[in-house]
Amino acid sequence: MKNCLACGHAQDDGRFCGKCGAPIENAAQERAATTHSMSDEQPHSQYTQTAQNTTQSNEQIELIKKQSKLYVNYFVEQLKMPSANFNVEATWKNSIISMIIYVVLTAISVFTLIKQFFSGGFGFFESIAPSFIQVFFYMSLFISLLIVISIFAIFLTAKLFSESLSFTNVISKIGNYYTLPIAIMVLSILLGLLKSFSYSTTMIYIGFALAIGIIPMFVMIKLLSNKSKNIDSFYGFIFYLVVTVILSSIVFSFMIDSAVGEVFKFFK
Repeated sequence: MKNCLACGHAQDDGRFCGKCGAPIENAAQERAATTHSMSDEQPHSQYTQTAQNTTQSNEQIELIKKQSKLYVNYFVEQLKMPSANFNVEATWKNSIISMIIYVVLTAISVFTLIKQFFSGGFGFFESIAPSFIQVFFYMSLFISLLIVISIFAIFLTAKLFSESLSFTNVISKIGNYYTLPIAIMVLSILLGLLKSFSYSTTMIYIGFALAIGIIPMFVMIKLLSNKSKNIDSFYGFIFYLVVTVILSSIVFSFMIDSAVGEVFKFFK
């Protein structure tokens, strides 16, 4: 039994359809050829898609390697001369990377110290020790908020008392100096792994003081000294300190309330 592909008429034999006259054998041959072609093209298309995915993955890996190499070169140069790119706005992406690396390293270093502290009581306090996720989240949030406060305070003070700067420019100016805090936090982690906890804690304090206090203050002073509006730069610096202290106090109170809430939640 043959079916005509043109009109659907069924007949036992014959090369042409008895109803519409369409060639039945050619239609069947075309259908078989089409099916065979599709079966041949499917493995080829799958191979092509796999090859494209592999190529894209290789390109992404090469891009990551290239960006990592560029950042390492930037890191080394900034560690040698932190003020070299003070007036260059194009480094703000590297500055953000430096800030993120500092935040992550600080959270890891603090968790290392907390873990050793709670494990020092013969395992008695290990059950109440905070997890890595908790420490990492709260420390990352706390430090990130303080960095954002520094950026905002410099942006606002520069706009009112010095020169109008974009947020990316302020990020670039602050982040260029974060190579030293990063190096200090790496040293803190190494000291913590070597169980030299007093020196590790000291390194955390030094890195924190540099990243949150000294570096933003240095950038603010440098901006006010380079260019100042009619209002004296001294009042600009006082304004910067007031804004920083008020916003930082709000963040401190928020974090302390959250920490105390977690403690009470545990003992309930």
